[in-house]
Amino acid sequence: MSLSAHDVSWSAGGALILDGVGLRVDEGRTVGLLGPNGSGKSSLLRLLAGLRRPSSGAVEIGGRAAPQWPRRDLARRVAVVEQQVGTDVDLTVTEVVALGRTPHRNGWGGANPADAEIIRRVLAQTGLDALANRRWHSLSGGERQRAQIARALAQEPAELILDEPTNHLDIAHQLELLALVRRLPVTSVIALHDLNLAGMFCDELAVLSGGRVVATGTPAEVLTEQLVADVYGVRCSVSIVDGNPHVRFRAG
Repeated sequence: MSLSAHDVSWSAGGALILDGVGLRVDEGRTVGLLGPNGSGKSSLLRLLAGLRRPSSGAVEIGGRAAPQWPRRDLARRVAVVEQQVGTDVDLTVTEVVALGRTPHRNGWGGANPADAEIIRRVLAQTGLDALANRRWHSLSGGERQRAQIARALAQEPAELILDEPTNHLDIAHQLELLALVRRLPVTSVIALHDLNLAGMFCDELAVLSGGRVVATGTPAEVLTEQLVADVYGVRCSVSIVDGNPHVRFRAG
């Protein structure tokens, strides 16, 4: 088992955000986390990454309780890409990606040839070769998103946590990115809004509504007309296209 949440609850500002959530993510699997805005997806991702502690329940990473992981070891193991990332420091794309190597350096040691090769590889994987020397503040939203994903890949994580990674990306880069994540030899948990992308690229789905998990299973098991109506409040039809569920929404 790679990541798990056991009866996890979490509150903020007196409001219950997650309520008794249970989730198991097996090693090497790509799990999509679905649900409307405010359902608790981002909060659950941060708990799974060990960035927050639950109000009750427990999170395990690699079979070990999250609080038992030394901070440095956790930073080497789990990479996180948040929805919104800002910085006042105008770094180049290469410098942003190089930050992913920080947990692997000892003391004051700088970059070494192995780091440089890893950075070169992830720049190529994410289609950023031509932007390597561009400054952060000159990048579009989609380019910044890809740079942050490259930074996460440079960590060489065992677990990759992605919160709406396709935001700001055009369709071609959405498909390229999710195909890349699917190919990586890592465990991935991805919060997504696009149900059809989730059906195409995820091994399993977990659906949150009102801070609770209301469905888990394969995309074909989870993405049903009834579930979409119950959770999202919209009508749709679901068909199987190339082995994946395809959701077509109905107006009105």
